[in-house]
Amino acid sequence: MSALNLTALATSLETYARDNQEHIFLRALIPGLEGIEGSPIIPIAQYMTMMQATDEVVLTNLEVGDVLQPGGKDTFNPTANAVNFKPRIGKVRQAKVDLQFIHSKIVALYKSYMGQVKAKQIDPEAIPFEEYIAARVVAKMQENIRVKFLYNGVYNAAGTGPLDVNNGIKTQLLEAIADGDVPAGNIIDTAILSATNSVAEIEKIIAGIPDSEFYAGDLICVCNRTVKTNYEADYRSKYGTLPYNQGQLKPNIVGTDIPFIVEPGLTGFNRPIFTTRGNLVYLYDDMSGSDTLAVDYNKRTRDIAWMMDIQVGAGIAVAEQIWTNDNA
Repeated sequence: MSALNLTALATSLETYARDNQEHIFLRALIPGLEGIEGSPIIPIAQYMTMMQATDEVVLTNLEVGDVLQPGGKDTFNPTANAVNFKPRIGKVRQAKVDLQFIHSKIVALYKSYMGQVKAKQIDPEAIPFEEYIAARVVAKMQENIRVKFLYNGVYNAAGTGPLDVNNGIKTQLLEAIADGDVPAGNIIDTAILSATNSVAEIEKIIAGIPDSEFYAGDLICVCNRTVKTNYEADYRSKYGTLPYNQGQLKPNIVGTDIPFIVEPGLTGFNRPIFTTRGNLVYLYDDMSGSDTLAVDYNKRTRDIAWMMDIQVGAGIAVAEQIWTNDNA
Protein backbone atom coordinates (compact mmCIF):
# COMPACT_ATOMS: atom_id res chain seq x y z
CA MET A 1 0.00 0.00 0.00
CA SER A 2 2.00 2.98 -1.27
CA ALA A 3 -0.86 5.51 -1.13
CA LEU A 4 -3.54 5.73 1.52
CA ASN A 5 -7.02 4.94 0.20
CA LEU A 6 -9.47 5.20 3.08
CA THR A 7 -12.21 3.23 1.38
CA ALA A 8 -9.78 0.43 0.61
CA LEU A 9 -8.31 0.64 4.11
CA ALA A 10 -11.75 0.42 5.72
CA THR A 11 -12.64 -2.59 3.58
CA SER A 12 -9.37 -4.38 4.27
CA LEU A 13 -9.52 -3.54 7.99
CA GLU A 14 -13.07 -4.88 8.17
CA THR A 15 -11.99 -8.03 6.32
CA TYR A 16 -8.97 -8.44 8.57
CA ALA A 17 -11.11 -7.99 11.70
CA ARG A 18 -13.68 -10.51 10.49
CA ASP A 19 -11.14 -13.11 9.36
CA ASN A 20 -9.03 -12.75 12.50
CA GLN A 21 -11.76 -12.13 15.04
CA GLU A 22 -11.05 -15.25 17.10
CA HIS A 23 -7.33 -14.43 17.27
CA ILE A 24 -8.00 -10.78 18.16
CA PHE A 25 -10.35 -11.77 20.99
CA LEU A 26 -7.91 -14.36 22.30
CA ARG A 27 -5.19 -11.73 22.52
CA ALA A 28 -7.49 -9.10 24.00
CA LEU A 29 -9.26 -11.23 26.60
CA ILE A 30 -6.16 -12.86 28.05
CA PRO A 31 -4.51 -9.68 29.35
CA GLY A 32 -0.74 -9.46 29.51
CA LEU A 33 -0.51 -13.16 28.74
CA GLU A 34 3.25 -13.08 28.29
CA GLY A 35 3.97 -10.83 31.27
CA ILE A 36 7.43 -9.30 31.13
CA GLU A 37 10.12 -11.93 30.72
CA GLY A 38 12.79 -11.94 33.43
CA SER A 39 10.66 -9.88 35.79
CA PRO A 40 8.23 -10.53 38.64
CA ILE A 41 5.38 -9.40 36.35
CA ILE A 42 4.38 -12.85 35.17
CA PRO A 43 1.54 -14.13 32.98
CA ILE A 44 -1.65 -14.02 35.02
CA ALA A 45 -2.36 -17.60 33.93
CA GLN A 46 0.62 -18.67 36.06
CA TYR A 47 -0.96 -17.55 39.31
CA MET A 48 -4.66 -16.86 38.66
CA THR A 49 -7.46 -19.17 37.63
CA MET A 50 -8.64 -18.31 34.13
CA MET A 51 -12.33 -19.11 33.99
CA GLN A 52 -14.82 -18.88 31.13
CA ALA A 53 -18.22 -17.65 32.30
CA THR A 54 -21.32 -16.50 30.45
CA ASP A 55 -22.88 -14.62 33.39
CA GLU A 56 -22.36 -15.69 37.00
CA VAL A 57 -20.30 -18.58 38.28
CA VAL A 58 -19.89 -19.98 41.80
CA LEU A 59 -16.20 -19.73 42.59
CA THR A 60 -16.43 -21.77 45.80
CA ASN A 61 -19.44 -23.08 47.63
CA LEU A 62 -18.29 -25.45 50.34
CA GLU A 63 -16.33 -24.86 53.51
CA VAL A 64 -15.61 -27.89 55.71
CA GLY A 65 -14.72 -27.26 59.35
CA ASP A 66 -13.59 -29.78 61.99
CA VAL A 67 -15.26 -33.14 61.35
CA LEU A 68 -13.54 -35.67 63.65
CA GLN A 69 -15.09 -36.66 67.01
CA PRO A 70 -15.01 -39.63 69.38
CA GLY A 71 -16.86 -42.73 68.19
CA GLY A 72 -18.42 -45.73 69.91
CA LYS A 73 -21.60 -43.83 70.77
CA ASP A 74 -24.04 -46.08 68.88
CA THR A 75 -25.71 -42.98 67.58
CA PHE A 76 -25.57 -40.52 64.73
CA ASN A 77 -24.76 -37.02 65.93
CA PRO A 78 -23.53 -34.82 63.10
CA THR A 79 -21.02 -32.15 64.01
CA ALA A 80 -22.73 -28.78 64.18
CA ASN A 81 -21.63 -26.19 61.64
CA ALA A 82 -19.01 -28.53 60.17
CA VAL A 83 -20.26 -28.10 56.61
CA ASN A 84 -21.13 -24.60 55.50
CA PHE A 85 -22.14 -23.33 52.10
CA LYS A 86 -20.40 -20.01 51.56
CA PRO A 87 -20.83 -19.13 47.92
CA ARG A 88 -18.64 -16.49 46.36
CA ILE A 89 -19.99 -15.42 43.02
CA GLY A 90 -17.89 -14.32 40.08
CA LYS A 91 -19.63 -12.29 37.43
CA VAL A 92 -18.72 -11.08 33.98
CA ARG A 93 -20.09 -7.74 32.81
CA GLN A 94 -20.31 -6.19 29.41
CA ALA A 95 -17.51 -3.94 28.24
CA LYS A 96 -16.93 -2.31 24.90
CA VAL A 97 -14.39 -0.51 22.75
CA ASP A 98 -15.82 2.29 20.61
CA LEU A 99 -13.12 4.03 18.57
CA GLN A 100 -13.29 6.65 15.87
CA PHE A 101 -10.24 7.03 13.66
CA ILE A 102 -10.63 10.50 12.18
CA HIS A 103 -8.99 11.28 8.84
CA SER A 104 -6.03 13.26 10.19
CA LYS A 105 -5.22 10.57 12.77
CA ILE A 106 -5.38 7.82 10.19
CA VAL A 107 -2.98 9.72 7.93
CA ALA A 108 -0.56 10.35 10.83
CA LEU A 109 -0.71 6.69 11.87
CA TYR A 110 -0.11 5.59 8.29
CA LYS A 111 2.93 7.85 7.97
CA SER A 112 4.35 6.39 11.18
CA TYR A 113 3.75 2.89 9.86
CA MET A 114 5.39 3.63 6.49
CA GLY A 115 8.35 5.23 8.24
CA GLN A 116 8.93 2.00 10.16
CA VAL A 117 8.51 0.01 6.94
CA LYS A 118 11.13 2.13 5.15
CA ALA A 119 13.45 1.78 8.14
CA LYS A 120 12.95 -2.00 7.86
CA GLN A 121 11.57 -2.15 11.40
CA ILE A 122 8.33 -3.62 10.06
CA ASP A 123 7.85 -6.17 7.28
CA PRO A 124 4.62 -5.09 5.53
CA GLU A 125 4.11 -8.64 4.29
CA ALA A 126 4.20 -9.99 7.85
CA ILE A 127 2.43 -7.04 9.52
CA PRO A 128 0.09 -5.24 7.11
CA PHE A 129 -1.28 -1.84 8.12
CA GLU A 130 -4.57 -3.44 9.19
CA GLU A 131 -2.78 -5.71 11.68
CA TYR A 132 -0.66 -2.77 12.85
CA ILE A 133 -3.84 -0.89 13.82
CA ALA A 134 -5.50 -3.92 15.42
CA ALA A 135 -2.38 -4.76 17.42
CA ARG A 136 -2.26 -1.27 18.92
CA VAL A 137 -5.92 -1.43 19.92
CA VAL A 138 -5.51 -4.88 21.46
CA ALA A 139 -2.36 -3.84 23.34
CA LYS A 140 -4.23 -0.95 24.94
CA MET A 141 -7.14 -3.26 25.81
CA GLN A 142 -4.74 -5.64 27.54
CA GLU A 143 -3.23 -2.77 29.49
CA ASN A 144 -6.66 -1.45 30.48
CA ILE A 145 -7.77 -4.88 31.69
CA ARG A 146 -4.65 -5.81 33.66
CA VAL A 147 -3.41 -2.48 34.98
CA LYS A 148 -6.75 -0.78 35.62
CA PHE A 149 -9.84 -3.00 35.73
CA LEU A 150 -8.46 -6.32 37.04
CA TYR A 151 -7.49 -4.99 40.47
CA ASN A 152 -8.87 -1.47 40.75
CA GLY A 153 -12.24 -1.62 39.03
CA VAL A 154 -15.35 -0.30 40.80
CA TYR A 155 -18.48 -1.19 38.86
CA ASN A 156 -20.34 1.83 37.50
CA ALA A 157 -22.76 1.06 34.68
CA ALA A 158 -22.97 4.75 33.78
CA GLY A 159 -19.20 5.15 33.65
CA THR A 160 -17.02 5.67 30.61
CA GLY A 161 -13.61 4.24 31.55
CA PRO A 162 -11.89 0.90 32.26
CA LEU A 163 -12.20 1.34 36.03
CA ASP A 164 -16.01 1.35 35.69
CA VAL A 165 -16.36 -2.02 33.94
CA ASN A 166 -16.61 -4.29 37.00
CA ASN A 167 -15.36 -4.71 40.56
CA GLY A 168 -11.67 -5.59 40.59
CA ILE A 169 -9.82 -7.86 42.99
CA LYS A 170 -8.59 -5.08 45.30
CA THR A 171 -12.13 -3.69 45.53
CA GLN A 172 -13.50 -7.14 46.37
CA LEU A 173 -10.71 -7.79 48.88
CA LEU A 174 -11.43 -4.61 50.82
CA GLU A 175 -15.14 -5.48 50.83
CA ALA A 176 -14.38 -9.03 52.02
CA ILE A 177 -12.23 -7.65 54.85
CA ALA A 178 -14.94 -5.17 55.88
CA ASP A 179 -17.63 -7.88 55.75
CA GLY A 180 -15.59 -10.37 57.75
CA ASP A 181 -15.33 -12.85 54.88
CA VAL A 182 -11.57 -12.59 55.32
CA PRO A 183 -11.21 -13.67 58.97
CA ALA A 184 -9.94 -11.03 61.38
CA GLY A 185 -7.08 -13.37 62.29
CA ASN A 186 -5.85 -13.21 58.71
CA ILE A 187 -5.34 -9.43 58.96
CA ILE A 188 -2.02 -9.06 60.73
CA ASP A 189 -1.14 -5.97 62.72
CA THR A 190 2.04 -4.46 61.27
CA ALA A 191 3.69 -1.10 60.92
CA ILE A 192 3.47 0.61 57.55
CA LEU A 193 5.96 -1.24 55.34
CA SER A 194 9.13 0.69 54.51
CA ALA A 195 12.68 0.18 53.28
CA THR A 196 13.84 -0.17 56.90
CA ASN A 197 11.28 -2.55 58.42
CA SER A 198 9.78 -4.69 55.66
CA VAL A 199 11.64 -7.91 56.46
CA ALA A 200 10.34 -8.06 60.03
CA GLU A 201 6.85 -6.81 59.17
CA ILE A 202 6.36 -9.23 56.28
CA GLU A 203 7.60 -12.05 58.51
CA LYS A 204 4.76 -11.17 60.91
CA ILE A 205 2.24 -11.75 58.13
CA ILE A 206 3.86 -15.05 57.18
CA ALA A 207 3.81 -16.15 60.83
CA GLY A 208 0.03 -15.74 60.77
CA ILE A 209 -0.37 -18.28 57.95
CA PRO A 210 -1.30 -21.77 59.24
CA ASP A 211 1.41 -24.41 58.92
CA SER A 212 -0.81 -26.53 56.68
CA GLU A 213 -0.97 -23.69 54.15
CA PHE A 214 2.60 -22.50 54.61
CA TYR A 215 4.19 -25.90 54.00
CA ALA A 216 1.89 -26.83 51.12
CA GLY A 217 4.29 -24.91 48.88
CA ASP A 218 1.61 -23.18 46.84
CA LEU A 219 1.52 -19.70 48.39
CA ILE A 220 2.21 -16.50 46.52
CA CYS A 221 2.59 -12.86 47.50
CA VAL A 222 0.89 -10.47 45.08
CA CYS A 223 2.03 -6.90 45.61
CA ASN A 224 3.21 -3.72 43.98
CA ARG A 225 6.80 -3.00 43.06
CA THR A 226 7.34 -0.82 46.15
CA VAL A 227 6.56 -3.67 48.56
CA LYS A 228 9.09 -5.93 46.83
CA THR A 229 11.85 -3.33 46.55
CA ASN A 230 11.34 -2.18 50.15
CA TYR A 231 11.71 -5.76 51.33
CA GLU A 232 14.90 -6.23 49.30
CA ALA A 233 16.35 -2.88 50.39
CA ASP A 234 15.69 -3.72 54.04
CA TYR A 235 17.20 -7.19 53.64
CA ARG A 236 20.34 -5.81 51.99
CA SER A 237 20.82 -3.16 54.66
CA LYS A 238 20.57 -5.76 57.43
CA TYR A 239 22.36 -8.74 55.89
CA GLY A 240 24.56 -7.23 53.18
CA THR A 241 23.21 -9.04 50.14
CA LEU A 242 20.26 -11.03 48.90
CA PRO A 243 20.72 -14.81 49.11
CA TYR A 244 19.79 -15.27 45.47
CA ASN A 245 21.12 -14.05 42.15
CA GLN A 246 19.68 -10.69 41.07
CA GLY A 247 16.52 -10.37 43.16
CA GLN A 248 14.42 -9.72 40.07
CA LEU A 249 15.10 -13.14 38.57
CA LYS A 250 14.31 -15.30 41.62
CA PRO A 251 12.17 -13.10 43.80
CA ASN A 252 11.17 -15.46 46.62
CA ILE A 253 10.74 -14.23 50.17
CA VAL A 254 13.81 -15.36 52.09
CA GLY A 255 13.37 -18.64 53.95
CA THR A 256 10.19 -19.53 52.04
CA ASP A 257 8.99 -20.81 48.68
CA ILE A 258 6.70 -17.80 48.38
CA PRO A 259 7.44 -15.70 45.28
CA PHE A 260 6.80 -11.99 44.93
CA ILE A 261 4.40 -11.42 42.04
CA VAL A 262 4.32 -7.77 41.08
CA GLU A 263 1.08 -6.38 39.68
CA PRO A 264 1.23 -2.88 38.11
CA GLY A 265 -2.44 -2.44 39.02
CA LEU A 266 -1.55 -2.48 42.73
CA THR A 267 0.60 0.65 42.57
CA GLY A 268 -0.07 2.68 45.73
CA PHE A 269 -1.65 -0.28 47.56
CA ASN A 270 1.04 -1.23 50.06
CA ARG A 271 -0.69 -4.24 51.58
CA PRO A 272 0.87 -7.46 50.22
CA ILE A 273 -1.72 -10.11 49.37
CA PHE A 274 -0.67 -13.58 50.48
CA THR A 275 -2.87 -16.30 49.03
CA THR A 276 -2.82 -19.70 47.39
CA ARG A 277 -2.02 -19.97 43.72
CA GLY A 278 -5.24 -19.98 41.70
CA ASN A 279 -7.35 -18.36 44.43
CA LEU A 280 -7.60 -15.13 42.47
CA VAL A 281 -9.79 -15.49 39.39
CA TYR A 282 -10.01 -13.75 36.03
CA LEU A 283 -13.28 -14.33 34.19
CA TYR A 284 -14.08 -13.82 30.55
CA ASP A 285 -16.76 -14.86 28.09
CA ASP A 286 -15.73 -16.06 24.65
CA MET A 287 -18.48 -18.60 24.04
CA SER A 288 -21.91 -16.98 24.46
CA GLY A 289 -21.76 -14.90 21.30
CA SER A 290 -21.58 -11.67 23.28
CA ASP A 291 -18.15 -10.87 21.87
CA THR A 292 -18.53 -8.95 18.62
CA LEU A 293 -16.23 -6.91 16.42
CA ALA A 294 -17.25 -4.60 13.60
CA VAL A 295 -15.43 -2.00 11.49
CA ASP A 296 -17.01 0.50 9.11
CA TYR A 297 -16.05 3.57 7.10
CA ASN A 298 -18.08 6.79 6.85
CA LYS A 299 -17.27 8.42 3.50
CA ARG A 300 -18.76 11.82 4.32
CA THR A 301 -16.81 12.28 7.56
CA ARG A 302 -13.83 10.26 6.30
CA ASP A 303 -13.51 8.33 9.54
CA ILE A 304 -13.29 4.65 10.43
CA ALA A 305 -15.20 3.24 13.42
CA TRP A 306 -14.01 0.23 15.46
CA MET A 307 -16.70 -1.36 17.65
CA MET A 308 -15.89 -4.28 19.93
CA ASP A 309 -17.97 -5.94 22.68
CA ILE A 310 -16.60 -8.27 25.36
CA GLN A 311 -17.48 -9.53 28.85
CA VAL A 312 -14.93 -9.69 31.66
CA GLY A 313 -14.84 -10.10 35.43
CA ALA A 314 -12.63 -10.86 38.41
CA GLY A 315 -13.07 -12.66 41.69
CA ILE A 316 -11.67 -14.25 44.84
CA ALA A 317 -12.51 -17.93 45.25
CA VAL A 318 -11.82 -18.47 48.97
CA ALA A 319 -11.63 -15.32 51.09
CA GLU A 320 -10.40 -17.39 54.06
CA GLN A 321 -7.22 -18.13 52.10
CA ILE A 322 -6.04 -14.55 52.00
CA TRP A 323 -3.61 -13.06 54.50
CA THR A 324 -2.48 -9.44 54.55
CA ASN A 325 -1.70 -6.62 56.95
CA ASP A 326 -3.77 -3.79 58.35
CA ASN A 327 -1.65 -0.87 57.16
CA ALA A 328 -1.50 0.40 53.60
